[in-house]
Amino acid sequence: MTFMHEHWRAHHILSRNETLFRFDFQEGERLNLAIAEQSGDIVGLFGFMKYNSLDEPDLAGSLWKVVDDRAPPMLGLQLRRFVMHHVPHRFFAAPGAGLQTRSIYHLLGMRWIEMDHFYLANPGIGTRRICRMSTPAALPLHVSPTRADEFREVPNGDDLRDFPFLRLRRTGPTKDWAYLRRRFFTHPVYRYRVFRLSCAGEPVNIVVCREVAHAGARALRVVDFYGDQRHMPELVPELYELMHREGFEYVDFVCAGFDPRDMLRAGWRRLDFDRDDVVVPNYFEPFVMSNVRVYAVADAHPEITARLCRADGDQDRPNVDSVAAMSVAS
Repeated sequence: MTFMHEHWRAHHILSRNETLFRFDFQEGERLNLAIAEQSGDIVGLFGFMKYNSLDEPDLAGSLWKVVDDRAPPMLGLQLRRFVMHHVPHRFFAAPGAGLQTRSIYHLLGMRWIEMDHFYLANPGIGTRRICRMSTPAALPLHVSPTRADEFREVPNGDDLRDFPFLRLRRTGPTKDWAYLRRRFFTHPVYRYRVFRLSCAGEPVNIVVCREVAHAGARALRVVDFYGDQRHMPELVPELYELMHREGFEYVDFVCAGFDPRDMLRAGWRRLDFDRDDVVVPNYFEPFVMSNVRVYAVADAHPEITARLCRADGDQDRPNVDSVAAMSVAS
């Protein structure tokens, strides 16, 4: 944590909040960090997270930092290769890669991915305080002939044990029940809302959301998604109803690996980063009225298709230490 404070960013939340630091990295008696030392001092580290508890889990990278003026050449790559060699895994993928790392990931033979930013705008909102839209928001044109028979909020992770988490093993990362329960129901700072969609009596999707607020207005962010995207036409009307009922300005979804044609047909709109007539912010701690591209990396695996969401890896990580402090940060 001292290394983070001195070499990553002063007073970074992971240098001051030990509970969050341990939540992100502790596994039993160990920390999921590769550390390089020189003369007793840390000069580099590479952190990772596990998406499931299988013998060969899918992995995400997290912290990756070396002290440039003290570290030997290529130490960052050595740390990453050390983890890839010593931690058994099936697939590596994570959002949040910085543009400065693109050449490194190309050198490693990995896929570089620009994530999509989809949104649903609430047509009942007059004055928008969070987003900017130059044209009136429209309701989705698509109406699914098959409606969901249940869309409900799940207050307890134990209620999701019966979901077929491992059915889509050809997409990665694959996340299991233990990951979802810990990641979203026991987070030390954020409070997530988890919904289950059922069709024809079978659970088909789990949708994890988090509320954000600014200037007295609220929006809902879809941060994780489980199940087959073919049920998106049944899900979107439920999200519209939730948005209207609770007064959110919009619902958004930053993701990769979802077919844009299916998403648009279901009613989502796709943010165009080359225009500024529509702005759906990415940063809330502090708030920045700007569209922001989010990049991801993934193994170039011949049999696994990367499918990533905002909360994968460490991307949905707070910058403030408590829920109460978030309104101040915004």
